[in-house]
Amino acid sequence: MAVSVIEICNNALLDLGEETIMSLGDDCKAARLCNQRWRAIRDAVLRAHPWNCAMTQAELAACAGSPIWKWRFRYQLPPDFLRVISLVAINGEDLTQWEIQGGAVLCDEPAPLYAAYIRRETDPQKYDPLLDEALSARLSASLAYPLSGSTSLAQAFWNIYQQRLAEARGVDAREGVPENISPTTWLRAKLGA
Repeated sequence: MAVSVIEICNNALLDLGEETIMSLGDDCKAARLCNQRWRAIRDAVLRAHPWNCAMTQAELAACAGSPIWKWRFRYQLPPDFLRVISLVAINGEDLTQWEIQGGAVLCDEPAPLYAAYIRRETDPQKYDPLLDEALSARLSASLAYPLSGSTSLAQAFWNIYQQRLAEARGVDAREGVPENISPTTWLRAKLGA
């Protein structure tokens, strides 16, 4: 696992044949590009899969004021929110009818609402080593053209990113119970409840 953002950035730069940096504030093109692109790339890769290291849960309270039309309730999402994985009502049932607008969940379910979501995990020490590799590859793909001027190099690194992402997602997905297993739902159906 990576010790720091700089380590992930330096892995990307080394893959591109560039000099490493000491900090995102270094006065060189590579550091400026890493500084500019890191947050967006981190969030995009974290949003691409329900990574175990970025999953969390929250109880959402209803906001004051309801939506203007279609839905009855609005729930503000946490500030570290990147992607909803599931929403559960107070009765334990998964919500199937909802949408996100302006950083809030809109639905017809009364409070409280429970959310499993991907958070913006900013500590690279919590990342899986394969997630580190996927982040580094995505950063390499993003930096390849600005640093080299080569679209073919950028495409080659995009392909490497896709491969590393697939591997990381596969391993990460096997380290938990599949999301679609809901014993209470099928058991209730079997018992006719």
